[in-house]
Amino acid sequence: MSKIRVDGRTMALSHPTRLAIYEDLLDAEEKSTVMLQKSTGVTRYHLYHHLQTLVKNGLVENHRDEGRARWWRATERVSLTPSVQSSIGDCLPDDVRELLESGADVHFIPIPADRSATLAKSAVSAIAESFGVDLDMGVTFMPNGILVIGPPKRS
Repeated sequence: MSKIRVDGRTMALSHPTRLAIYEDLLDAEEKSTVMLQKSTGVTRYHLYHHLQTLVKNGLVENHRDEGRARWWRATERVSLTPSVQSSIGDCLPDDVRELLESGADVHFIPIPADRSATLAKSAVSAIAESFGVDLDMGVTFMPNGILVIGPPKRS
């Protein structure tokens, strides 16, 4: 199976929290960190994590005016229609896309960011190895979840 490759901006905006932050900034000239935190409902730590990803991909920037407040604004308007999430489907290998389009049975198994992630990585590595698939997972890769795709249900 081939690797899924996608544009960094598309991947950054595929996360619902980052997309919400970005859309929020598109609707305003600029917003403070506190304003963004209130509108998204995420912790300051998670907000900065998502903002760093958006900055890294050239979608937002920040500055400090007077005092300690940090202000954020969108730097580039990326077309969000069709939905950014649906454009990820364009990057799927043909065999996976065909399965999904034919009504495949899909399950997502979320993996908590604790010792479970290490166990999940080991399990995925063992499965891939037994089927002769080179996943080339880096040392720092830890799965957030596992997507299981089965054949379509027969009616």
